[in-house]
Amino acid sequence: MNHQDALTIQIFTLIDCLYEKGMEEVVISPGSRSTPLALAAELHPGIKTYIHPDERSAAFFGLGLGKKDRRPVGLICTSGTASANYTPAVAEAGLSRSPLVVLTSDRPAELQDIGAPQAINQADMYRNYVSYYTELPVAEGTQNYSALIETRVLQAAEFFTGTNTGPVHFNIPIREPLMPDLSRTDLFHRARTGTVQRTVHNNVEKITGNILIILGETAHPLEGLETIFSQDNVTVIADPRQHARLHSSNIITTHDLMFSTFTSAQLDHIENDFDYIVRVGEPVTSKLTNRFLANASVTQILVSEYDGLKTFPVPPARAYTGDAATILKDLIGTGGNPAVKKMFSALDMEIKNHIEENIRDYDDEGRFMYEVIRRSPDDIIFASSSMPIRDVERYDMNLKHKVYANRGANGIDGVVSTAMAMAVKDNVTLVIGDIALYHDMNGLVMSKLNDIDINIIVFNNDGGGIFSFLPQYEDKEHFERLFGTPLGLDFSHTARLYDFNYTKIESVSDLEMMELPAAGRNFIEIMTDRAANLSAHQSLKGQIGQLVKNFEN
Repeated sequence: MNHQDALTIQIFTLIDCLYEKGMEEVVISPGSRSTPLALAAELHPGIKTYIHPDERSAAFFGLGLGKKDRRPVGLICTSGTASANYTPAVAEAGLSRSPLVVLTSDRPAELQDIGAPQAINQADMYRNYVSYYTELPVAEGTQNYSALIETRVLQAAEFFTGTNTGPVHFNIPIREPLMPDLSRTDLFHRARTGTVQRTVHNNVEKITGNILIILGETAHPLEGLETIFSQDNVTVIADPRQHARLHSSNIITTHDLMFSTFTSAQLDHIENDFDYIVRVGEPVTSKLTNRFLANASVTQILVSEYDGLKTFPVPPARAYTGDAATILKDLIGTGGNPAVKKMFSALDMEIKNHIEENIRDYDDEGRFMYEVIRRSPDDIIFASSSMPIRDVERYDMNLKHKVYANRGANGIDGVVSTAMAMAVKDNVTLVIGDIALYHDMNGLVMSKLNDIDINIIVFNNDGGGIFSFLPQYEDKEHFERLFGTPLGLDFSHTARLYDFNYTKIESVSDLEMMELPAAGRNFIEIMTDRAANLSAHQSLKGQIGQLVKNFEN
């Protein structure tokens, strides 16, 4: 067996074994050292490949491809700093439990630490974020590593599903010559196998009394729970990324405004009303809800889909790991005072009614977000971090869209690419600020290269709008340069560069006169003002605060 035979068997077997375990899509960034990996993925009959020249955006595109269904998606890059550019997306994947399969090609040992080009230390370079790492041996003409590769893939596949889901990293040193034998497609012979079933690992002890359930994002649908949600002793609040809120009339969605305006006496009263707080899935977006949870003396229980518990904002008294819906059915009992739920439900309705009745008095980003959500024809709204996800939470009155966001690490990098990948199979509206858009403008090229339809709504307030809501805003001398960071960009040029239809919105009346397109590549730039936006948000919050203060059970 010569070098080419050994290389072909090793790389083709690796790709086929990964396909067998669920990897059906691969994002490839061009490079020389990764040649056999790229060709193997391209030739495999069961794998769909995408080409992206920017590794940072490519990795987030891969994250987006698997985000909805939590499927393993492959990434292939050359050696050197190309692999380092995967780091932000791998961090997000690790913290959001997304099964990325990172395949980094590398220089062989004889080219390491001697100053050879494109040779950096790639060994376990994502160690803080991946669930599994291995480095394959260099293909040798005297060795057949097929059995070893099958074992390594089997080990990695433990993290593709189940309670330990997360990204995995294969580092693959490759010696020249790099071209495999393209005729050996007979090596692609494995069939797709089933996935691991999620199980409950603990004996669940039923609880009774008044129960507050906090629903964060979950990877899998919370199905068959309406009977529990409708119980008189159960009050349910949900993060915007929790899709159960679309199908139940028993879920509170204005909790962020509630907990940002409750008086100390009201918070004490609420705390005394509940016997248990049950937190489900990921931590919620709302800072004020998390602050309440951090300070509450009520017994808290965490229901997690994954091992490696996320205990923020406070460690729970006990935790259960496994299928969240199954655990809740065993955990939630009856009893309690129905007046508590009635109070939350009535207040939720009053807040919604107030927003509906008064939102048209405003001309800020909240009003624009309200109109965008109301008019979006798409199934999915992908919200950038910082202000967009918070405004979606506050101003989504329709509750008809599934909301997604990158909230593992909560970064603004890669937002365009993640949303773009979700738009491959679904109708998506991306809501994003100008800074986050600038951060990932390279991600727009995938729409052009792959004819991906998407509605991109950019709120251009010429800077970082969320900082106006933080204490840094009081330091007027340094604020604009260090935190406001105005860019002065005209995104019409960006839209033209990537062949998007472009519309500029300068007032609410402009937006009211148009319908968001149901097809095509559309770029809508909404011009806003940071100071006016801060004032409007504070005004509405003040009105809600007065409403909450005056509210009687």
